[in-house]
Amino acid sequence: MKRVLGSWPPKAFALFLVGISSLCLPGCYDIQEVDDMNLVLAIGVDETEDHLINVTAEFVNPSSAPSSGQDGSSTSGGKQPVIVRQETGASIEDAMGKFEREIPHSVYLAQNMLVLFGESYARNGIDRALDFFERDRAFRRNQLFLVTPNAASDVLSASVDPEPLNALGIRELVEQSSTQLRFVQSEQQQIMEEYLSPSQSPVMALISLQSVGRPALQGVAVFRGGRLVDTLNVDEMQGLGWLLGSTRQVSIHLPCAGEDGAGTTIRILGSNTKFQAQPGQRDLNVQLQVHARAEVEQICPREKLDEKTFKDLNRMAAAYIQRSMQTTIAKLQQDDVDASQFGKRVFLQNPCYSANQ
Repeated sequence: MKRVLGSWPPKAFALFLVGISSLCLPGCYDIQEVDDMNLVLAIGVDETEDHLINVTAEFVNPSSAPSSGQDGSSTSGGKQPVIVRQETGASIEDAMGKFEREIPHSVYLAQNMLVLFGESYARNGIDRALDFFERDRAFRRNQLFLVTPNAASDVLSASVDPEPLNALGIRELVEQSSTQLRFVQSEQQQIMEEYLSPSQSPVMALISLQSVGRPALQGVAVFRGGRLVDTLNVDEMQGLGWLLGSTRQVSIHLPCAGEDGAGTTIRILGSNTKFQAQPGQRDLNVQLQVHARAEVEQICPREKLDEKTFKDLNRMAAAYIQRSMQTTIAKLQQDDVDASQFGKRVFLQNPCYSANQ
């Protein structure tokens, strides 16, 4: 045996080892052709009047793909780029199973961009839904979790022109606001971290239909555990951003004294909030310090940008941020939710204090 192996050229022996090793490599046991899959872009979850679960799925329409000889942006025959289907069941799992049984070709979930919860469903608790999306390995953890006061099926059927894909248009709306307030990007992984944190208060972007029937970001939805408790409008959402930490490119508008007009506009280029918790014998003292950099975009008529004006604007901007934070804190306290993540931050700074409470 030694004589045979020793007579092999080095290259032939190397190829022999590569061939044997390739037999041990894992393969794609579940490979599927694109033509045999129904690509899901968005999922909506509503609760019916008889307490069943209505699941809306937005599929890519394969017949709208560009035909040969056409420009890549053109669709075949002017057909809609997506197909919206609905199924009802006793649970999300039951409704999703009906898609598999009633729609030709398999349902492919890895490209799903967002999950939209109807308000009625969210107020009754999304714990089982979170468990489903966490356990199902077909979903990616960067999909968005959103809430709507409308029926999720209506939002996923709405037009988001000029974006032809409804799901992509809604996701872009959220991502645009997340450049200013990062927590608005309510991806599944982030939501689960907040859900399991000491604060147990996930925050999801709120999408609603405008009077013209188009989706728009209207604030955020705050949860206590898995139940929707309340919503924050855009101004209150801004206050939550300063409470949570960093913001970018946020504009604030200050009125002119004794004048009706556009007022003064200050753009907060970036801000960072320092959180400090000081446990006492009977209570807990929390201090928040917001450090921000800003620029003046517009000032009131007949005002000059001298040193005194800069000091006044600095004072007014600080007061504006403080009022915004206080308004948001008051609403969160009234709702008895810790969307500002104070509990988590106190735990990280003082684990012993949190354990004794």
